[in-house]
Amino acid sequence: MSGLHASGCKELIEVAGCSMLERTIRELEQAGIENIVVVSSPAKPAIDAALEGRGVHIVHQSEPTGLVDAVACARPLIGDGPMLIALPDGLFPDLNPSAALLRTWQGMTTLVTVRTESPWGELLHDTGRVTSMEDNRILDLADKRKDQPFPLGEHRITGRYVWTADFWEFADKGEVEALRVLASQGILRACPVNTAYVDVGNPEGYSYAQSILNR
Repeated sequence: MSGLHASGCKELIEVAGCSMLERTIRELEQAGIENIVVVSSPAKPAIDAALEGRGVHIVHQSEPTGLVDAVACARPLIGDGPMLIALPDGLFPDLNPSAALLRTWQGMTTLVTVRTESPWGELLHDTGRVTSMEDNRILDLADKRKDQPFPLGEHRITGRYVWTADFWEFADKGEVEALRVLASQGILRACPVNTAYVDVGNPEGYSYAQSILNR
């Protein structure tokens, strides 16, 4: 399987002396992914410079028009088969979520999820919430409420996915709606992992990530 690392960072965010970009690439390599494509922006030359000689492919998304478009920019290098997508703004201090995803993948579009706990769950915004799940099949997702805290104890998708041809059949609807269609058809799976998950894309999460890795 090919690996896509879609960079949504506005800059090279470092946590405990290592950029989240580099951490994510290492995660994919350790999971056995060899064909890694980083989707960046022509407005982010520092990312291109940081990856010089790194052994990954770089493509540019001309405008920041969302994750589906970012992944589409990389498809010419990856092909039409299943692809693992890893966003660089999530820290998993206790395990390799991409490796866990590949171990459990059964051919469907699959999302890594965590059950939110205190204290790290209190730092998350209410996005990517799974509202209904049965036997690791995701049946529905909530709307985004970025101005609200994430309810503790519920499952959140984490920016680690495998998208298959089924997803692309509905991708023109946008990421969330495409996933909802798959959920309604019973062909969207969760890969629950037992780990802390820190969103370093918000200031509170970034500070918390620094504190736990600099102990």
